[in-house]
Amino acid sequence: MKNILEHIIMASELFEDIKRARAEKRLSQRDLGRLLGMPQSHISKIESGAVDIKLSSLIQICRVLDLELKLVPRKSVPAVEAIIKASSSRLTEQEAPRPAYSLEGDDE
Repeated sequence: MKNILEHIIMASELFEDIKRARAEKRLSQRDLGRLLGMPQSHISKIESGAVDIKLSSLIQICRVLDLELKLVPRKSVPAVEAIIKASSSRLTEQEAPRPAYSLEGDDE
């Protein structure tokens, strides 16, 4: 039972990652569907986990969203997740708009 639950959690995290990557690219489900040659309704079902997606479709989605699909040894997952988190936070800091000036006493 534990293995089934782990698979469900991993799948839902994967679908959330796809949804998040699509949003970061500022693509609607319709836009992504157009790029992939899929109807918007199918993209919605993929993101909600309502369909059992084929590996070839998953790879195609990842490529369009500039994601890489890799198998990671289970014991290395925490290290990979830490690298991704650090990389994402650096990107966010770099992309954040900075004020043209600062007031005296501002530490930013």
